[in-house]
Amino acid sequence: MSVAKCRASLYNFFMPKITNIPPGFGDNFPAGDNTNSIDNSDFEKNILKQEPGKIYPSKNSKKSNYYTPASKNKKMKTLLIILFSVAAVLFLLWLLFVKSGKINRTALNPMSSSGSSSVQTKTVINDLTGEKFTEEEAKSWANERPLGVMVNNHVDARPQSGLVYADLVYEIVAEGGITRFLAFYLTNTPQKIGPVRSTREYYLVLVKELSDAMIMHIGYSPQALVAIDTWPVRSLFRGGCESYPGCTWRENPRNVAYEHTAYVNGEKLRELGLDLGWEGKGDIRVYTFKDDVAKYADRPSANKISIDFWVKGDYSSIFDYNEQNNTYLKSTGYDAEGNPIPHKDQETGQQVEVKNLVVQFVTENSIAGDEKGRLDYELVGSGKALVFIDGKVVDATWSKASRDERTIFYDTNGQEIEFNRGKFWIAIVPDRNIDQVIYN
Repeated sequence: MSVAKCRASLYNFFMPKITNIPPGFGDNFPAGDNTNSIDNSDFEKNILKQEPGKIYPSKNSKKSNYYTPASKNKKMKTLLIILFSVAAVLFLLWLLFVKSGKINRTALNPMSSSGSSSVQTKTVINDLTGEKFTEEEAKSWANERPLGVMVNNHVDARPQSGLVYADLVYEIVAEGGITRFLAFYLTNTPQKIGPVRSTREYYLVLVKELSDAMIMHIGYSPQALVAIDTWPVRSLFRGGCESYPGCTWRENPRNVAYEHTAYVNGEKLRELGLDLGWEGKGDIRVYTFKDDVAKYADRPSANKISIDFWVKGDYSSIFDYNEQNNTYLKSTGYDAEGNPIPHKDQETGQQVEVKNLVVQFVTENSIAGDEKGRLDYELVGSGKALVFIDGKVVDATWSKASRDERTIFYDTNGQEIEFNRGKFWIAIVPDRNIDQVIYN
């Protein structure tokens, strides 16, 4: 439409239309005749005499549209109503789709010459493994605290359930050279974990360094009970798991002793934690992770590692480097022919596999006066360590400033170890048995 036509349309809409000319007026005046000037003046007077809203019919029609001041006001009101309605609809659509987040906002890249837009996505880091996830992938656990479970490693408790899903596992002797696992779950929390056993005070030190993670155990040493109540520790056992529907149960298909038959539901444990008011997560000191695959390429090779915590036998921990996956496959104990027994999950048959293997040497002590000969490990302080990564071995040290601080590992140059993003297995071995960790 031309500018002139637009101007004419607007003029016709807003300007009054004079249609109440007396019948016959001007019919007999030829073009260019000025004799009508007086009559026109009379006509204007006639118009002014008319009453607003009164209809003056013409000869040729029964009814015509006549201009009145009210008609102009009505048009203006109609226009305002239309404009207000359109604005209201647009505002509601903005609230519904943009404000609510149903439409993803995109940010223009000011450095882009094409003016194209890109969706801004946030990366979520697993505090235990360093693995990266999108917000959508991590939405079920990103704001959860780690869940620790004391997992039985007696020969009658094998194969265990749910250990393959743990992000971080500590293996330490509980008593008599028999190791026990403290498995922490964050990315995946399985419905079946176990068999579950009691805890010791030094395991709780490891719980505290993960920003007050929750822990599930069945039973405790006298020292652990004091720690739970006074430090305090978020104990799901003390919090009522045994009376919480579906949280724990017993099963004994292997016909073993009662203490090897307890299992827990990881999802129910998290529900119980919420009921206890333990929602949310704390600030965990995250390890340093590397992206350089050749970071430790110049270190000695170590493709097979055997760890005898006390003696070689049923509780030895053996790892084989899997070059294809750049991981370590775990075995526990030996069969009758002396071959390592792959450590597999009861339900899936999957072998335990980790990205990072750490051996931490710690001073072990017997608790004076303990009638059952319970042990204690000096986890606060410093000492030697070995880090197995990328098929290599790195001589290292460890340091833990206080009970609630994270244990940090350093190379011999004092630089913090940079781990691979993935699962961890940390074996805590008496420092008197450094020579019982063999690798080649």
